[in-house]
Amino acid sequence: MSALAGSARCAWVLARAGLLVAQQAAIHWEFHDSFMEEFPGVNLVRNVFVADGKYATASGGTATADLMLHLIGQAHGQDLSVAVADQMVYNAVRDATAAQKVSLQSRNGMRNTDLARAIEIMRANLEEPLSSPAIAARLDISVRQLERLFGKFLNIAPKKYYMEMRLEKARHLLLQTELSVTEIGLACGFDSPGNFSRCYRTAFGVTPMMQRSRMS
Repeated sequence: MSALAGSARCAWVLARAGLLVAQQAAIHWEFHDSFMEEFPGVNLVRNVFVADGKYATASGGTATADLMLHLIGQAHGQDLSVAVADQMVYNAVRDATAAQKVSLQSRNGMRNTDLARAIEIMRANLEEPLSSPAIAARLDISVRQLERLFGKFLNIAPKKYYMEMRLEKARHLLLQTELSVTEIGLACGFDSPGNFSRCYRTAFGVTPMMQRSRMS
């Protein structure tokens, strides 16, 4: 089992046992959508790890090493933690508040605040998508300015980028949960199963039902 899968399984087991209700937890970003759908009572954060509650969780990979070194430092002092890191040739230790993924600006090679905010607004409104005018209004810019930003930095229209974001979430939910196709469509902002199926097939070459059948 990979470190990524192992950390995800650990958080899932704890959540299913009811041990993370109203608690902060960390899991790899790829599993965030499906985890939040199944466990809405868990306060999922994008930190590399969470260690201040009864149950520690990490986002996988090197985050597990960060968590281990953090716990060693808490129990036995920072000197020992540093010594262990040296033995591991591990010199990029992160604390719990470090974000899992680099900023939107760094990941997309952009330095435009409005574009980063627009993407965050979209991400926060996948179940009930906003129109381009509504997003532009929240940013206090024109729709034309919004379209220019997406065209300049991402070479895509805002509406198409938003659709791809919703469909990517749908794909994660289809592959990682047992939610029905209808439930997944609604969770990703599609008002009818037919519309969801058409959009999904256009993007991925298969319908949501076909995607599911490939897993069985």
